[in-house]
Amino acid sequence: MAFLLGLGLTACGKTPGPDTNTDAPPSAADSAEDTRQQTSAPFSADYWTAVRHESYDAMNDCMKTSAMPTEAWWADLYLNEDGTAQFRDVLGSYYNTSLLDGNWWLGADSTLRLTGTMNTGEPLTLDGRIESTDSLAIETPYGDTFYFAPAERPGPGGEMGIADLYGTWRMTHYEEDGREYRPGEEHIASMLCFDRLWSDLLEGYVMRADWYHAAGLDTDTPQYRSEKHLLAEQIEEPLMPGLSNETWSVRLTDEETGAAFFAALTNRNNLLVRMPYEKNRGEGVRTVTYMRSSGFLPPTLENAMTGEPEKSLIFYWRDPPTEVTEPLSVIPMNALEPNGQNKLLLVGRWYETDIQFSVGTPVLNDDGTQQSWISEKVVYEGKIKINEPLFFSLTIPEDTARVCLFMKRPWDVSWFTWPITDQAPFYVSGDTFLTGGS
Repeated sequence: MAFLLGLGLTACGKTPGPDTNTDAPPSAADSAEDTRQQTSAPFSADYWTAVRHESYDAMNDCMKTSAMPTEAWWADLYLNEDGTAQFRDVLGSYYNTSLLDGNWWLGADSTLRLTGTMNTGEPLTLDGRIESTDSLAIETPYGDTFYFAPAERPGPGGEMGIADLYGTWRMTHYEEDGREYRPGEEHIASMLCFDRLWSDLLEGYVMRADWYHAAGLDTDTPQYRSEKHLLAEQIEEPLMPGLSNETWSVRLTDEETGAAFFAALTNRNNLLVRMPYEKNRGEGVRTVTYMRSSGFLPPTLENAMTGEPEKSLIFYWRDPPTEVTEPLSVIPMNALEPNGQNKLLLVGRWYETDIQFSVGTPVLNDDGTQQSWISEKVVYEGKIKINEPLFFSLTIPEDTARVCLFMKRPWDVSWFTWPITDQAPFYVSGDTFLTGGS
């Protein structure tokens, strides 16, 4: 909001407040007269773009006005004849506020109300007013007001934008040389994860993507590939003919190599990606379909991590079930020992944490707890970020540990240790949190 207050003009003036209609939205059983009231609106346009924004400046006790759109900030409004509605307030590649797949209706004294849910799934109600046939205003829950003018409605697909890419996408199928393949049958997996990052240079958010791919999952040596921090840019041309989205597509670029591939939303839950691949006699193009997922971490894992203790460093799960490992099959397995029979899943929690796995011998106290660890060799060293999953394989012994997990936050001096063993008191039957006190 601080940024929005500083955009555009800085003129102060008094803004009339909307006459809020507190009536409930009409139901399917409402009369024909009520229906006529909604569809016979006192304006002809069904698409509007924001031309001005007003917000209250508490420090100077006045209204602050900003001209719209700017290079990074814009808003638009759909008021469809069938009573459906959509509102988008976009900063760069990010929804400040959105109402997608909502509804609108008119009240008394030219009041306007929109109800529905945001792209986050949370309910949203917007109140507004009709100022004239070519001007209307919408007030957001934050107390600021957008003023709209009629505009030319975008073509098919224009009701979506790059902000709708945010989140996790999993491959459902792909086409190659005219044939369709399912990833499970081909023992492959792929994910795309989009995140928005603030850019001081653009004074807005930019979209970045991480791409993960795994092949040969039915073998002992799967092949893993990933492309991190790909720049996602919206381009005003369709991905290919015949798509429901005729208006725009996205270029995903590796800024170091310049390599790029292209994608398009066919609806808000389906993403089509065109990716080059090597053929026997040159290059081909593979068309991959991704579906929106609830998140990078599967629900079973999310549920297991509820109720974590304070200051947890790492979530630790020995031999997690298929419903956890399969959705995360794009994550490489780090072999701590050759031909390891057990799997460990670590997930970073409240802090970015330094971790090491060391082969060696424990020195135990009389009560069986570990006094120290005599290290022979460090077999893995790195960091684990918040909510980052990492897989490790080894054979867990029933008695004396051969491998020990070391962990600490970057500002800690000493390491916390956890021997990997079935021996009490270190054995865990299911999953656990390893905290600073472990």
